[in-house]
Amino acid sequence: MTPAQRRKRITKFGKKGKRGGFLRFLLPLLVVLAVLVFVVFNSRYFSGKNKLGIAINSPDGGIIVSVLDPENDEITNISVPASTQLDVARGLGRWKSKSIWALGVNEKIGGVLLQETVIKNFHFPVSAWADAPASGFVSGDFLGGLRAIFFPYKTNLKIGDRVRIGLFAMAVKNANRLDIDLTKTGFIRKAKLTDGESGYIVAGKIPDDLLVVFSQLGSSGKELKVNIKDATGTPLTAQELGETIQVLGGKIVAVSKVIPEASDCSLKGDMLWVRTLSQVFSCRVEKAPPEGKFDLEITIGKAFADRF
Repeated sequence: MTPAQRRKRITKFGKKGKRGGFLRFLLPLLVVLAVLVFVVFNSRYFSGKNKLGIAINSPDGGIIVSVLDPENDEITNISVPASTQLDVARGLGRWKSKSIWALGVNEKIGGVLLQETVIKNFHFPVSAWADAPASGFVSGDFLGGLRAIFFPYKTNLKIGDRVRIGLFAMAVKNANRLDIDLTKTGFIRKAKLTDGESGYIVAGKIPDDLLVVFSQLGSSGKELKVNIKDATGTPLTAQELGETIQVLGGKIVAVSKVIPEASDCSLKGDMLWVRTLSQVFSCRVEKAPPEGKFDLEITIGKAFADRF
């Protein structure tokens, strides 16, 4: 081999080495980007910007209502005792909170029954529901958080939501984790239940201290004016719906009785609130603006009343 041929061969190998080094750098970068894209496009409930309420089937048989607040880097966990008697959504009677998850499974509704029952009784605007392993998100335990992200269990949270929630929860300091025992708030009280046993029942309206946990402003940063169009033909559904909207921070300006319809519910108006309420109440979103000078319009029909 001549000296010229040897130099050409060395140069060729040098170029291959540079290409190999570039690929070793590029491949991990592409993997990271692919994971980020996957997480973003597989997230439905937790944006990392707005509050998210989750109803969790507690390992001790009760209910944990966890509120994630990215703006203030806080997690609030509200504990509902297992012996709390609740009016179950969808007209399924009165049951203790410890039985609601199993009831949802038996009725082939799943965890959505837990979410709807929490909304019906406490007016907590929760968008998501999950079985017991999800408590690892809010326990402050690292291994519990990993299990909540990767282990299989029943929930309406997407895998992207679980990754985002897990990363957020792991970054929240212990000083910013607040545990609230509902028995000490005056919201529920001890009573003799319908089965003759001692337990708890809902005592009245939600305390002001809990309102702060859930409230949030609309896209404009101001309190929203809300119009409810009531096509349910029932006397109390609009009132109960309004209480939940007020907990979220809205102001019910008008309740309009209209001709009863078999429809469920639909939303128009402020996009941040439309997104939140569509998750809380499973309502259809309409692109048209609300009528009049309202920021938000929600129309409810008989189908909504039946499941609420």
